[in-house]
Amino acid sequence: MSESRRYYRKNLNSHGFIYLAGEEFEISVKNLSITGLLVELEDRSIIRDVSDLFRAIKLSPLVDIYLHKMRIAGEAEIVRADMVDENLLLALEFVHVFYDIPNIFYKRKAYRKSLSAPGQIFLNDRKYIFKTINVSVEGIMIFLDETIQVAPGTVTTFEFKRLDLLGEIQVVWVEPDPKGGTIMGLQYIRMEKEKITGIPRFADPHEHPDE
Repeated sequence: MSESRRYYRKNLNSHGFIYLAGEEFEISVKNLSITGLLVELEDRSIIRDVSDLFRAIKLSPLVDIYLHKMRIAGEAEIVRADMVDENLLLALEFVHVFYDIPNIFYKRKAYRKSLSAPGQIFLNDRKYIFKTINVSVEGIMIFLDETIQVAPGTVTTFEFKRLDLLGEIQVVWVEPDPKGGTIMGLQYIRMEKEKITGIPRFADPHEHPDE
């Protein structure tokens, strides 16, 4: 990239988390620009070098990131990886990120990953097709293209094949969409599998040890 196209990068000494290969890893941020960041992978117990990293991201170079002190979270793409003085450095390019994350994210609430994919839910004695808005390890937010009435607290069944989720879920809140349809917040009650893969938790135990 020519100097005329190179974005300003600010040197930093901050920490955060990255989610790849179904695991969360702590990272230290070396520098940041409006398009991406350079980080060092702190935990080398699973991914020890560049070869391990490339095997881990073979299916997709997209990863989730969470920079708690900088209030940044979202998706980034690994565009380069290098070993420098036995340190594994990753160059990440932002794909879909949120800035100035609300305070609720810091109170050990699970990270919500923006994800749009179809699923099925049983409500009012019939099956509805929904689209997810975001997904976490605790629940999902969905959109139905119909306006329906459902009481908060209702427990029902659902299926979301994108993450291989199947089980019981509880309606936490319901709102009409101004453009038509219905938006719902749902919380998992009983699932057929114990661990939800593909979605990080990103709750930092060092930030809120008593919560």
